[in-house]
Amino acid sequence: MGVKNLWRLLLPAGKRISIETLSHQTLAIDASIWLTQISKACRDPETGRLLPNRPHVRIFLLRLMRLLYHRIKPVVVFDGIMPEVKRRELQRRKDRREKLWRGT
Repeated sequence: MGVKNLWRLLLPAGKRISIETLSHQTLAIDASIWLTQISKACRDPETGRLLPNRPHVRIFLLRLMRLLYHRIKPVVVFDGIMPEVKRRELQRRKDRREKLWRGT
């Protein structure tokens, strides 16, 4: 769900940095964002199903290894229980996608 237009709001205050500048620092990783990004990239384009060899787990670990290579200490953060409003929104999106796939 996220905050609508958050990046547009933050753009003037933000600046890109190289990963090396975070060396010897601790970095919080939002596990749900990483897993969502990776699972979207690891789906069969025809069926939308996750690929059978579970590349999402390997990619998650490779991302962590890259941080460790640059001497960044990752702290992986997992959200608690999903709020009901988010659960309803995700169900609504899922229903809409399934309806599109069925063509009804």
